[in-house]
Amino acid sequence: MDILKEENFYGIPASPGIIIGKARSLARDFENVQPDPIADPQLEIKTFREAILLIKKSLEKTADLVLNRMGPEYARIFEAQVLIAGDEIWNKKIDERIAREKICAEYIYYDEAIKVIHNLDLSRDAYLKERIQDIQAVMARLVSRMRGDKQITLKSIEGPTVVVARYLSPGDILALSVRKNLGFVTGAGGPTSHAALMAKSLSVPAVIGLGPDADKITSAAEIIIDGYKGIVVLNPSKGSIKFYRNEIKTESNLRKQLAELKSKPAITRDGVHINVLANIELPTEVSGVLASGASGIGLYRTEYLFLTRSSFPTFDEQYAAYSSILRKMKGRPVVIRTFDLGGDKVPDSGGRHFETNPFLGWRAIRFCLDRPDVFKIQLKALLKASSCGNLSIMIPMISNIDEITTTKKLLEECKEELRAEKIKMPEKIPLGIMLEVPSAVIIAEHLAREVDFFSIGTNDLIQYTLAVDRDHQLISKLYQSFHPSVLRLIKMSVQAAHRHKMKVSVCGEMAGDPLAAVLLIGLGVDELSATYQTAGILKKIITSIRFSSAKKIAEKTLEMKSHDEIERYMKKEVACVFPDIMPVIHFSRRNSNG
Repeated sequence: MDILKEENFYGIPASPGIIIGKARSLARDFENVQPDPIADPQLEIKTFREAILLIKKSLEKTADLVLNRMGPEYARIFEAQVLIAGDEIWNKKIDERIAREKICAEYIYYDEAIKVIHNLDLSRDAYLKERIQDIQAVMARLVSRMRGDKQITLKSIEGPTVVVARYLSPGDILALSVRKNLGFVTGAGGPTSHAALMAKSLSVPAVIGLGPDADKITSAAEIIIDGYKGIVVLNPSKGSIKFYRNEIKTESNLRKQLAELKSKPAITRDGVHINVLANIELPTEVSGVLASGASGIGLYRTEYLFLTRSSFPTFDEQYAAYSSILRKMKGRPVVIRTFDLGGDKVPDSGGRHFETNPFLGWRAIRFCLDRPDVFKIQLKALLKASSCGNLSIMIPMISNIDEITTTKKLLEECKEELRAEKIKMPEKIPLGIMLEVPSAVIIAEHLAREVDFFSIGTNDLIQYTLAVDRDHQLISKLYQSFHPSVLRLIKMSVQAAHRHKMKVSVCGEMAGDPLAAVLLIGLGVDELSATYQTAGILKKIITSIRFSSAKKIAEKTLEMKSHDEIERYMKKEVACVFPDIMPVIHFSRRNSNG
C-alpha cells in the first residue's frame, strides 16, 4: 500500500482555528458551462425567470435571517445580491439572447457575468471590485439551479470536516456554519472578502486564496487546516498530526486558564494597572468584547460602515451604529475612530482619485477635511450618540497641528448646530489622535496641548518610519516591530503624553503580541488595545509580570542597535525574569497572523 506524501499549501488565514479531519471537495466547474442548444426558447426563458424569482426570494429570506442573527452589516451582503438577481435590465438581456441565440440560460448568464466581472476587475474603484464577489455568488446560484445541482450538504459526512472549493459564497458559509468541527479552504478570495468576513464572524476556521492548489485536494483525503497561519496540510504525517493535536490541547488548556481572568483587573504584581481594550470592526463584535473581559473598546474602525455599499452612510445610519455600540457597552469606554478612508476607497469616486500609493496620499483626516460635508455628518452622528454611553472620538493620520485645530473648529460647529436642534450631549467628550506618522510623534508636545489622549497605531508608524510595505514580498522582512527607531518613537510619545498627564494607548498589532506587550508596558504605555480574542492573553501577561522589571528590560532595549538584537534579548530576558508566561508567549506568537 502506497503511503501518501505530505504536502503543505499556503494561503491566507481568514478565520482562526485548527481542524484535523477529512476533506470534502465541492467542485463547481463553472468554466466548463457549455452553450447547449435548446428547442424551445420561450420555455427556457420561463424556466430562467422562475429560477431568478426563487433565487431572489431565497436571498431575501437569508438577508432577514442574517439581519437578526448577525446584524445589518452582514445582511447588506445578501441585500446586494438580491439587487443583482432582480436587475431587470440584465435579466431582459438574458431573455433576448436566449430568444435570439437559442442557447441554454445558464451559459448565457455565465457568459454575461464573466464579461461584467472582467470589466470590474480592471476598475480602479475599490467598491466596484467588491461587487465581483456578489455577481459570482448570484451566478453560482443560477447555474446550479438551472443545472439541477444539489445544494451544499454535509449530512453524509461524520466527524471533523474541511470543505474545499474553488469558491464559496457567504450563503455557503452560513449554511455550513451550523456544523461543529468544520472548516473550509478556498482557491479564491482575499482577507476582506465576504466569505472571510462571514467565516470570522461565525467562528469557522478558514484558509482562503490557495489558488490552483485547492484543486489538488480531493474528497476523503486526510487534511489539517491552520486558520491562524494560513497553512493547509494534505496527507499529514503522524508527526504533523501529533503536533497539531498538541496545539489544540494547548489552546484548550490556555483558554481555561484565561477564562478565570475575565472578571479580574489587569494589574501587574507591583500594582500598576494596565487597561486591556478591544479593537472592533463591526457592531456585532460587541458581544465578543463583553465576553472576553476587555474593559472597553479602544478602537472601532468606522470604515466598515462602507461594507457592501456605494455611497457614504447617512446620519441616521451612522447614529444607529454608534449609539448601538455605546448602549451595549453600558458605560464602558468606547473609542470611535473617524473615517480612515484612502483615496482608492472613497465611494462615488469612480476611480477618479486613484493613487499609485494611497498610503501616502489623500486618506483619513486629509480626505475628511477636504470633504467637510461628509466629515460633519459623521461628527454630528458621534456627538448625538455620545449621550448613549462613554464615548471618546479619535482622529487618524494626524501629521501636523493645523489638522487637529481645524478638526476642533468643525467639531464646535457641529455642536452648535446640534444644540440649535435641541439635541443634548455631554459637556465634555474626550478627543484624541492617532500617532501613526513620525512627524506627529516629533511634535507630540504641541499636539498634547490640543487633545485629551494619544493612541499609537504601530502598524502605520512602523511602515512610515521604516519606509516598508509589509505586504511587499521582497521587503516584508524589513517590516520590524522592534526596530530601535520605532521603540524610540513610542517612548517619545509616552513621555509627551505623561508630561501633560494624558494616557497613551497602543492599538496596532504590537499590542496583541505578548512579547511586544511586555516591552510596551516597560516603555510606559497605559493601555493595550487589540482584538478581543487576545484580551485574556494580555491579562495573563500583565498579571504575571512586575512593571519595574519590564521597565528595566525596555530601558535596556533602547540602547540596542537592531531589531534582531532586541528580539533575541527580549526572548532571553523575559524567559529568565518571567518564565511562567513563556508558554503563553510561545503559543500566541506562533498563532499570530503578523
